[in-house]
Amino acid sequence: MKKCFGIISLAIIAVSFSSCKKLFEDEELSLQRTDYIGTELRTDGYYYWRYQYEHDGFQYDRVEPRFLYRNGVFIFVNRLDFSKLEQQEEDFRKGTFYENIKNEKVQWGIFQISGSSIVFEGWDYSGGPFLTSYKENGEIINDTTFRIKKAIFHFKQFSPKPDSTNRFIK
Repeated sequence: MKKCFGIISLAIIAVSFSSCKKLFEDEELSLQRTDYIGTELRTDGYYYWRYQYEHDGFQYDRVEPRFLYRNGVFIFVNRLDFSKLEQQEEDFRKGTFYENIKNEKVQWGIFQISGSSIVFEGWDYSGGPFLTSYKENGEIINDTTFRIKKAIFHFKQFSPKPDSTNRFIK
Protein backbone atom coordinates (compact mmCIF):
# COMPACT_ATOMS: atom_id res chain seq x y z
CA MET A 1 0.00 0.00 0.00
CA LYS A 2 2.85 2.42 0.86
CA LYS A 3 4.50 1.71 -2.51
CA CYS A 4 1.22 2.51 -4.33
CA PHE A 5 0.75 5.72 -2.33
CA GLY A 6 4.34 6.77 -3.15
CA ILE A 7 3.83 6.19 -6.88
CA ILE A 8 0.54 8.09 -6.86
CA SER A 9 2.17 10.98 -4.95
CA LEU A 10 5.03 11.16 -7.46
CA ALA A 11 2.56 11.12 -10.34
CA ILE A 12 0.57 13.99 -8.80
CA ILE A 13 3.73 16.03 -8.25
CA ALA A 14 4.92 15.40 -11.83
CA VAL A 15 1.55 16.45 -13.26
CA SER A 16 1.53 19.54 -11.05
CA PHE A 17 4.95 20.67 -12.22
CA SER A 18 4.20 20.03 -15.88
CA SER A 19 0.99 22.08 -15.71
CA CYS A 20 2.76 24.88 -13.76
CA LYS A 21 5.14 25.33 -16.66
CA LYS A 22 2.25 26.55 -18.80
CA LEU A 23 1.13 28.88 -16.04
CA PHE A 24 4.56 30.51 -15.97
CA GLU A 25 5.23 30.86 -19.71
CA ASP A 26 5.43 34.32 -21.23
CA GLU A 27 2.34 35.46 -23.12
CA GLU A 28 2.44 35.17 -26.88
CA LEU A 29 2.12 38.25 -29.07
CA SER A 30 -1.15 38.47 -30.98
CA LEU A 31 0.34 40.33 -33.94
CA GLN A 32 2.24 38.46 -36.61
CA ARG A 33 5.52 39.95 -37.77
CA THR A 34 5.19 41.25 -41.32
CA ASP A 35 7.70 43.18 -43.38
CA TYR A 36 7.09 46.92 -43.44
CA ILE A 37 7.21 48.07 -47.07
CA GLY A 38 5.39 51.39 -46.65
CA THR A 39 6.55 54.98 -46.67
CA GLU A 40 4.43 56.29 -43.81
CA LEU A 41 7.46 56.35 -41.46
CA ARG A 42 11.19 56.48 -42.07
CA THR A 43 13.33 53.59 -40.87
CA ASP A 44 16.83 55.00 -41.44
CA GLY A 45 17.28 56.09 -37.85
CA TYR A 46 15.30 56.05 -34.63
CA TYR A 47 12.34 57.78 -33.05
CA TYR A 48 12.47 59.32 -29.61
CA TRP A 49 10.12 60.79 -27.06
CA ARG A 50 11.66 63.49 -24.90
CA TYR A 51 9.92 64.61 -21.75
CA GLN A 52 10.76 66.67 -18.70
CA TYR A 53 9.34 66.55 -15.20
CA GLU A 54 10.09 67.56 -11.63
CA HIS A 55 10.11 65.22 -8.66
CA ASP A 56 11.15 65.99 -5.08
CA GLY A 57 12.68 69.27 -6.18
CA PHE A 58 14.80 67.71 -8.94
CA GLN A 59 14.38 68.41 -12.65
CA TYR A 60 14.52 65.42 -14.98
CA ASP A 61 15.06 65.44 -18.74
CA ARG A 62 14.39 61.96 -20.15
CA VAL A 63 14.32 60.38 -23.57
CA GLU A 64 12.88 57.08 -24.81
CA PRO A 65 14.24 55.93 -28.21
CA ARG A 66 12.73 53.24 -30.47
CA PHE A 67 14.18 51.68 -33.58
CA LEU A 68 11.80 50.56 -36.34
CA TYR A 69 12.99 48.02 -38.91
CA ARG A 70 11.77 47.01 -42.35
CA ASN A 71 11.25 43.45 -41.07
CA GLY A 72 8.44 44.69 -38.78
CA VAL A 73 10.50 44.46 -35.58
CA PHE A 74 11.06 47.32 -33.17
CA ILE A 75 13.56 47.75 -30.37
CA PHE A 76 12.50 49.59 -27.25
CA VAL A 77 15.34 51.47 -25.55
CA ASN A 78 14.91 51.99 -21.82
CA ARG A 79 14.33 55.59 -20.79
CA LEU A 80 17.53 57.45 -20.09
CA ASP A 81 18.73 60.92 -19.21
CA PHE A 82 18.74 63.11 -22.29
CA SER A 83 22.30 64.18 -21.41
CA LYS A 84 23.39 60.54 -21.91
CA LEU A 85 21.88 60.16 -25.39
CA GLU A 86 25.18 60.76 -27.24
CA GLN A 87 26.87 58.13 -25.07
CA GLN A 88 24.00 55.73 -25.82
CA GLU A 89 24.36 56.43 -29.56
CA GLU A 90 28.00 55.41 -29.30
CA ASP A 91 26.86 52.13 -27.72
CA PHE A 92 24.44 51.69 -30.65
CA ARG A 93 27.30 52.20 -33.13
CA LYS A 94 29.79 49.90 -31.37
CA GLY A 95 27.29 47.07 -30.91
CA THR A 96 27.47 47.27 -27.11
CA PHE A 97 23.77 48.07 -26.86
CA TYR A 98 22.80 45.06 -28.98
CA GLU A 99 25.01 42.75 -26.93
CA ASN A 100 23.29 44.00 -23.77
CA ILE A 101 19.72 43.54 -25.06
CA LYS A 102 19.89 40.54 -27.38
CA ASN A 103 18.66 38.27 -24.56
CA GLU A 104 16.22 40.78 -23.02
CA LYS A 105 12.76 39.93 -24.35
CA VAL A 106 11.19 43.16 -23.04
CA GLN A 107 13.37 45.19 -25.44
CA TRP A 108 11.80 43.60 -28.55
CA GLY A 109 8.44 43.80 -30.25
CA ILE A 110 6.45 44.01 -33.46
CA PHE A 111 4.91 47.03 -35.12
CA GLN A 112 2.32 47.30 -37.87
CA ILE A 113 1.13 50.30 -39.83
CA SER A 114 -2.22 50.73 -41.50
CA GLY A 115 -2.92 54.11 -43.06
CA SER A 116 -2.14 56.71 -40.42
CA SER A 117 -2.33 54.22 -37.53
CA ILE A 118 0.56 52.37 -35.91
CA VAL A 119 0.37 49.61 -33.33
CA PHE A 120 3.23 48.29 -31.24
CA GLU A 121 3.14 45.00 -29.38
CA GLY A 122 5.81 43.73 -27.04
CA TRP A 123 6.41 42.21 -23.65
CA ASP A 124 6.43 43.76 -20.20
CA TYR A 125 7.10 42.55 -16.68
CA SER A 126 3.94 41.28 -15.04
CA GLY A 127 5.22 41.30 -11.50
CA GLY A 128 5.12 37.51 -11.60
CA PRO A 129 7.32 34.79 -13.05
CA PHE A 130 6.34 35.49 -16.66
CA LEU A 131 6.07 38.39 -19.10
CA THR A 132 2.76 39.75 -20.30
CA SER A 133 2.15 41.23 -23.73
CA TYR A 134 1.04 44.81 -24.24
CA LYS A 135 -0.20 46.89 -27.16
CA GLU A 136 0.21 50.59 -27.84
CA ASN A 137 -1.87 52.26 -30.53
CA GLY A 138 -0.63 55.43 -32.12
CA GLU A 139 -1.25 57.98 -34.84
CA ILE A 140 1.21 58.83 -37.60
CA ILE A 141 1.47 62.60 -38.02
CA ASN A 142 4.02 62.58 -40.85
CA ASP A 143 6.95 60.40 -41.95
CA THR A 144 9.12 61.67 -39.07
CA THR A 145 6.57 61.94 -36.25
CA PHE A 146 4.05 59.72 -34.52
CA ARG A 147 2.05 59.97 -31.32
CA ILE A 148 1.18 57.35 -28.71
CA LYS A 149 -1.36 58.85 -26.32
CA LYS A 150 0.25 62.18 -25.33
CA ALA A 151 3.82 61.10 -26.18
CA ILE A 152 5.09 62.52 -29.46
CA PHE A 153 7.98 60.63 -31.03
CA HIS A 154 10.34 62.51 -33.37
CA PHE A 155 12.71 61.01 -35.91
CA LYS A 156 16.50 61.26 -35.85
CA GLN A 157 18.50 59.91 -38.77
CA PHE A 158 21.09 57.51 -37.41
CA SER A 159 23.46 54.85 -38.71
CA PRO A 160 24.41 52.14 -38.12
CA LYS A 161 21.37 50.89 -36.27
CA PRO A 162 21.62 47.94 -33.88
CA ASP A 163 20.98 44.53 -35.41
CA SER A 164 17.29 43.59 -35.48
CA THR A 165 17.75 39.84 -35.38
CA ASN A 166 16.60 38.21 -32.17
CA ARG A 167 15.43 34.87 -30.84
CA PHE A 168 12.01 36.08 -29.68
CA ILE A 169 10.30 37.14 -32.91
CA LYS A 170 10.21 34.84 -35.91
